[in-house]
Amino acid sequence: MADVMEERVRSAGLTAGIAFALAAFTLSISLLVFPQLPPANETNRVLEVLVKQGDGSWMWLHVAMAAGFVLATVGFVAFGFLLHFRGSSGPASVGMVSALISGSLWVAFLSAEFFLHPFIKNLAGVDPGLATMLFNTFWFWKMGALWIAGLLLFAAVIAEGMAANARGILPAWLGFGGAVVATIGIILYAFEFLNATTIGGAVNPMRGPVGRYIVGLPLQVWMAAVGVTLLREHREQANILPRQTRTPVPKRQGIDARTGEPLPMERMGGSTGQ
Repeated sequence: MADVMEERVRSAGLTAGIAFALAAFTLSISLLVFPQLPPANETNRVLEVLVKQGDGSWMWLHVAMAAGFVLATVGFVAFGFLLHFRGSSGPASVGMVSALISGSLWVAFLSAEFFLHPFIKNLAGVDPGLATMLFNTFWFWKMGALWIAGLLLFAAVIAEGMAANARGILPAWLGFGGAVVATIGIILYAFEFLNATTIGGAVNPMRGPVGRYIVGLPLQVWMAAVGVTLLREHREQANILPRQTRTPVPKRQGIDARTGEPLPMERMGGSTGQ
């Protein structure tokens, strides 16, 4: 049973490491190439920027972002199973549920833009007023949903990072570092929400350089560091595991047909020789 549990721990760590490393790489590139957008409440200017984007590049960018958040969700869930196997079921549950809801929201609204962007772009040339109205409706829904998704992602980082730090899975600087960046992200999202309620606009904390390069990019670096740490630990465990040997199988003894008792080895050999 201990061997089975050890295999589960190693499998969860390997899956989390690969998923975190790939998600960090994909989301970091997407974050750097994403265009600068005007303030979230100025939807007319936002629509002008989006209309200027090429359909193919915009769709591929959202494909990469959606894939990155799917990989990040897989990483957080696998990391949660690793924490569960190590005895931190409470933080693991918080992290896994938060990551699943957050990843679902991100992927759903990013996937909607595969077809919304070309449709709005074509409609803007025919009826700009209708295009602006439809875009405003989707934009406000999207920004609100992604605001919640961002908060849940920060909660997953704090819960799983601190639990991994307590269990010795991650170094102290890495666990606390992720929690600090996620806390800064929560504060930024809270201020953006209060500002949005004051002016009646949409929430878009990741629009400016503070959200991108002080919160978003460091979180990708954190995921990459966690992935590398888990992969290195998996490789070290694979190198130190002893080679498995076959269990010797005892020889079968004959049974005396009259008494039902096992025959001595000497009689078995004699009968075989005869």
